[in-house]
Amino acid sequence: KKKMMMMNAFVVLLLAVLAVVGVSGHGAVTQPLPRNRIDYTEQPWASGVPSPVPFEPWCPYPTSAPGQTGLTGDNAQACFWFSNGCSIGCPKPDGKTRGPIPNQPQFRHKMNVCGNHFNATVCDPALRTVNTAAECGADDDFYYYSPWRAPGSSGVFDACGMAGGTLVAGGYGAQYQNTTHAKQGDLGSKMLPPMPTGTKWKRGTAVEVAWALQANHGGGYQYRLCPADRDLTEDCFQETPLDFVGQQSLRWNGKNGTQVWIKTVTVTEGVVPAGSQWRKNPIPRNDTKQTGASFAPPCEEIPDCGDTLMNSKCLCSGMWGPYNLEIVDLVHIPDNLPPGDYVLGWRWDCEESNQIWASCSDVTVTV
Repeated sequence: KKKMMMMNAFVVLLLAVLAVVGVSGHGAVTQPLPRNRIDYTEQPWASGVPSPVPFEPWCPYPTSAPGQTGLTGDNAQACFWFSNGCSIGCPKPDGKTRGPIPNQPQFRHKMNVCGNHFNATVCDPALRTVNTAAECGADDDFYYYSPWRAPGSSGVFDACGMAGGTLVAGGYGAQYQNTTHAKQGDLGSKMLPPMPTGTKWKRGTAVEVAWALQANHGGGYQYRLCPADRDLTEDCFQETPLDFVGQQSLRWNGKNGTQVWIKTVTVTEGVVPAGSQWRKNPIPRNDTKQTGASFAPPCEEIPDCGDTLMNSKCLCSGMWGPYNLEIVDLVHIPDNLPPGDYVLGWRWDCEESNQIWASCSDVTVTV
């Protein structure tokens, strides 16, 4: 009986640990809506977002539909397309390495998936998003090999993401709910069909794009274009990275909601493609017991809002969402870009995890 009680206690402890560490970051483009939402007509996504919002398999964001308010499930599982096990300078992910978790002894170390000892280029604490007090490269700079520490240098499974991030479903959010449209391990560029959005952008202009967090793993992101009639590869997208225009903004409750412009951090040195523009994820996790020193929220945050709670009261910080928030940018469509159909690629290089998220949206460029 004593052994049974000890075993039960161990199981409870193990489950508690898994509940803390078994989550990976999730995010997706919300404007223009991506191909990755391919399951949006199926259940449960077609029936609305439950409250409170569960983790899997939801990618909620605020609706902008006329006469509607609240969250929509219209992006289905768009935020479950990613690459798991990515490190700076490594040409391929290993599919299994989630990344450091400093408050867990077995995960309290740097994680380089290919052993190449690539040098991080993002070292300035002002550019980093977690464990910002650690000296760059020091033993306690646990996230040194995470993708954001040399933006764009980490290889991915697919430029439009892999369903569930790995070939075989596993922990840390590496799961995809199989449907008639897609299944675990599918490659976005190979099996996601074009999904016309009606978005038309005039070349030489600044256009609005947006993305939303489901689970926050810091780092930063880039937008880029690839002609729709070409293979959607990293090489193709890297030919046309888009420059940002002006500041980032935060938008709550959709296009008819509240929008504020914030202090913006843009990174152009030590990135791939060379000289291209990346932007720091402006939302701090603030789970300092797990990920070390953070940075200040970009808005006037609610005191004690519950940064680590899945359904918090936070406005612009925390590990989850906030679900009614979008991160909005203007990007410049190159003046000399040939008109035609393109795919907008979005790549989010995480820092708190060895993971990279991707979305691919159909757009048309006009003269």
